[in-house]
Amino acid sequence: MKIAIIGAHGVGKTTLTKALETTTGIAAPVPTPMHNPEPGKLKSLQDCTNEEMIRLSQRRFAERIAQEQATDNVISDGSVLHEWSYASVRLSLGIFPTSTQEKSTNPKINIQLELIEMFAEEAMKYAESSYDLLFFIPIEISLPEENSPISDRFQLEAQKHLQNLLTKSNAQFTTLSGTHSERLDHALNVIEQATQKLPVSV
Repeated sequence: MKIAIIGAHGVGKTTLTKALETTTGIAAPVPTPMHNPEPGKLKSLQDCTNEEMIRLSQRRFAERIAQEQATDNVISDGSVLHEWSYASVRLSLGIFPTSTQEKSTNPKINIQLELIEMFAEEAMKYAESSYDLLFFIPIEISLPEENSPISDRFQLEAQKHLQNLLTKSNAQFTTLSGTHSERLDHALNVIEQATQKLPVSV
């Protein structure tokens, strides 16, 4: 069974992923950190240029697919959609947009955004065909006041982007709300029901 945990940064995806991994025994591979766009170029994602960020997003996308196709059972923290939603919001608003900030009208950035949206749509097609279960976690937990890698506006726009991809597709997804334990219980119940419907391997 292949499970995707989808949601904006800071909503609790990793917490749920680790809990599901422990409870179900299904592996949740951890992708390599998104930094160092080129050999010998030590950079954090926040310090990368737009072009470097896009390169890192492509690298992570390829890595996720390789990890997820290597086994029949996997939990994907963020899924193949995560990096493209991050890239889309970052290009249009920057990393720490305010609540009133307008989206970029820079022609070069608009071209990059068009490419990102095409990549995101292809990623959604992969998600539809590859994941057995899609869990969406909405924003219910506040970002930390200090040392947050994004702003509240960024988080909200990323959620909108993900919801748009999901609703435009034919994918069936389950929204998990409530506390961490409530989300886990709901997810486990859905997984159990889905397992009973899956064909038994001989």
